[in-house]
Amino acid sequence: MLSRCLLFRGGLLMVGFCLLTVAASAENLTGTWMGLIPGVERNIEFKIIQHGATLSGKLYRDGAGSPIIDGKVDERGEVEFVVETREQAGNQVNIVVYRFEGVVCEGGIDLIREFSAARDAVSGAAVPVRRWNDTPEQDRRRRFKSFTLERLF
Repeated sequence: MLSRCLLFRGGLLMVGFCLLTVAASAENLTGTWMGLIPGVERNIEFKIIQHGATLSGKLYRDGAGSPIIDGKVDERGEVEFVVETREQAGNQVNIVVYRFEGVVCEGGIDLIREFSAARDAVSGAAVPVRRWNDTPEQDRRRRFKSFTLERLF
C-alpha cells in the first residue's frame, strides 16, 4: 500500500513517500541502523533494542557509545528518544542533549535530530544552544537535521 510518511515537529515539516506494510509498527526495530546527517556530512550509527513500545540502545560516534534515553515507538510507527553525549567545543567538553523524533517507513526510519540542550561537562553550567545573532531560519537549519536511518543488520 502506498502511503505518505509525514511528520511535523518543532516547526519543521518532513515529508517522504514510502511503502508501508499493513502494520509498520509491528516491525521490530532491534538491530543496527546507520544514516548520514546532511550539512554535517557525518555518519551516525545506532544499536537499537526494542521491547514492546520501549526503545533502548546506544548511539555510536567516533568509537564512543552514548545510551538512548526515554525511547518509544507507537502503533503508528512514530519514534522518539533522547541521547546525551559528550562533545568537544574548542577547549571545552560539553554534555549535549539531542532529541530524535521520526517515523518508521519501509526500509528505514525518517528522523529529525534536534540539538536541544547543552551543559559544561565540568561545571554543569548551561551552554546556550541558540546563537544570539542567528535568525530563526538560521537557528532551525543549525539545530534541526533531517535524515534517514537504514538497517545494517
